[in-house]
Amino acid sequence: MADKQAPSRLSEDIICMTAARTAAAVPGVNHLCDTLADNITRMIAGKEGDSKGVRLSRDKDCISLDIFLVADYGIKIPQLAWDIQNEVKKSVAEITDTAVNAVNIHVQGVALPERFRSNNE
Repeated sequence: MADKQAPSRLSEDIICMTAARTAAAVPGVNHLCDTLADNITRMIAGKEGDSKGVRLSRDKDCISLDIFLVADYGIKIPQLAWDIQNEVKKSVAEITDTAVNAVNIHVQGVALPERFRSNNE
């Protein structure tokens, strides 16, 4: 019966850090960000990590990731989301034997280039 169990489950923090670093490295991603609820939770818990902007949920044999980000101005959002999904699935698959069921991309905003910002900011 012990033979049928997974050999080891990686820490969710390690999976989230891997996903965050991979997503942030995709061209067109300005930075990862959290939702308001995540920010409040971090303030209360006092816990800050490298996995900012990534939420992980596990089912029996699969992982689902939600990635929250701000995109660069002028980037095609559908292509950016596709690129992030592919890269994150590859990187998480390299470190774990659990299938990645979904990588959901949530674009929270668009970062304007310096030339479009007003002097008041």
